[in-house]
Amino acid sequence: MTDAHRSALRHWLSDVRESRDSPHDNGIDPCGVRWRRHAQGVLELIPAPASASAPATPQTAEAHPSYRYDAILSCGIHGDETAPIEIVDGMLRDIADGRLTLRERVLVVLGNPDAVRAGKRYLEYDLNRLFQGAHAKRAESPAVQRARELEVIVAQFFAGVDGVRRLRRHIDMHTAIRASLYPRFAVVPGTPQHRPSDSWFDALGAADIEATMRTEQPSVTFSYFTCARFGAQSCTLELGKVAPFGENRLDDFSGIDAALRRWLSGGELEARDDGRVLHPKRFRVAAEIVRRTDAFVLDVPADTPNFTPYPAGTVLARDGENAYTVSHPEERIVFPNPNVANGLRAGVMVVPE
Repeated sequence: MTDAHRSALRHWLSDVRESRDSPHDNGIDPCGVRWRRHAQGVLELIPAPASASAPATPQTAEAHPSYRYDAILSCGIHGDETAPIEIVDGMLRDIADGRLTLRERVLVVLGNPDAVRAGKRYLEYDLNRLFQGAHAKRAESPAVQRARELEVIVAQFFAGVDGVRRLRRHIDMHTAIRASLYPRFAVVPGTPQHRPSDSWFDALGAADIEATMRTEQPSVTFSYFTCARFGAQSCTLELGKVAPFGENRLDDFSGIDAALRRWLSGGELEARDDGRVLHPKRFRVAAEIVRRTDAFVLDVPADTPNFTPYPAGTVLARDGENAYTVSHPEERIVFPNPNVANGLRAGVMVVPE
């Protein structure tokens, strides 16, 4: 048996970068964690039995379900956003080497392996615009196939292994393509049936997330899909600037790294080692600016940072006879991008909660 087969956790990223799949689709890592490979870059992990004396077998792994969460940890939805991939890879290696004890059931997802290998955001279409069934409206392509595949895997994962309904949580980690007045922020989706709790925002603050933007706007992102379809506590994290592999300053991500390790090892996201209680600046989505026609103009500089404020009365966008004018005393723009396709969002306007 090769080293790759002995430790699926240690070779999760190298297998993806080399476009290599192990012929084994499930097994038990030497650390006792039971794993199942659902697709390239997608590993389901079940903690080792709680009793140190119990042998690690598929039967004991399912017979001792002591975990509280069915959790999804995703990264690489955009292939050039490498820091979250390195963070997850580091955690998997530490689990394999016994430096981090896994106590929650988790689905680890590297979203877009083709784009990761190419070092590009995406190849034919933005994967994070293909969920919640949006892939069905697009011509068949590798991105469409991947979105459909991930939706099926997520549904199977949340169905559980023993018929017990556990807490569901999904953290989708990204890095931003532009500067931000709040470099680490979270988009927190909700629906009338699944509203995010105050404790979820506090947990994100404990992970050094500086700002949150709550939205109930229907969306086709990965995190909205898991929230709306499965009632998961979900978020899209923007954790800083895009950089190639090996050029990330991982110290800049120490807060989220520590929080994820604390949580996956059986603790709470908000239980910081230093005892500090941090609250992010909270915003809600007031409106979306949508490009409707080729006449669309977004009246903001190309290098505008996320969360740049604008006073009431400012005309920010024009599209033929239609215009977007700031109507609150102050609104901040997030994700401004005039170059999206017609029908897509060209900016999000947020106001304080």
